[in-house]
Amino acid sequence: MNALTINQQWETFALLEHMARDDNVRVVIWTGSGDRAFNVGADLRGDRTIHMPKHIREKYLERNMGPIKGNFVLNNQTKAFWDFPKPSICAVNGMAVGGAANIVFCNFHDLVIVSKTAQFFYPFPKLGFTPELSSSFIIPRIVGFAKAKEMMFLGERFDAEDALRLGLINKVVEPQSLMSEAMKMAEKLVHFHPDALRFSKKIINQHVRNELDSILEQEQEAILASLAATGGPPNVGKWMKKKEAW
Repeated sequence: MNALTINQQWETFALLEHMARDDNVRVVIWTGSGDRAFNVGADLRGDRTIHMPKHIREKYLERNMGPIKGNFVLNNQTKAFWDFPKPSICAVNGMAVGGAANIVFCNFHDLVIVSKTAQFFYPFPKLGFTPELSSSFIIPRIVGFAKAKEMMFLGERFDAEDALRLGLINKVVEPQSLMSEAMKMAEKLVHFHPDALRFSKKIINQHVRNELDSILEQEQEAILASLAATGGPPNVGKWMKKKEAW
């Protein structure tokens, strides 16, 4: 299933740059391959395969365009999506877990259309992690603090209709209609002047974007503190099993 592997992260930066520069690209639609999962979040298997040549990666990193080792909040990728100047539509075709759910909900994209079969959940407490990718700031301001804590603390699954009711997405459709509905949305957007959309997106994002560095820095500090205190996924799993035996 799709996961936030190191290679996927590098390829995402390359796509964002290419699409930003290409005047023929007016609107972007992002989706996952297959129908089981949009993305299952962090690659806990640790696949380090990278297809992008090293010299190109070094040039990207000089411009803060690339993943940073040990940075759990995907600092550069989060800001790259926020700064992408063109309309971006997210078409969610299956499960979105943890950081992938945040990519759906936390303004990485401008419009979000979701299959009825999609489900979301945050497994952070079971792993020793804390909210990331700006979700500690964004999610409470969409759904309220109480609901955000319920989502992040309890790690219970919720579906597409729940996400729509909470104001996290724009539309729910039948699975077989997902991409056609996303294309209809894109076709509406290309009728508008690209600069009008670009400046509208920029000013809507700007007020939070001004604080994004600080938000991500604090999230990274919280994750590192939690991992140090809990020992991370293996130790948290052992602790929970031990607790169940009490």
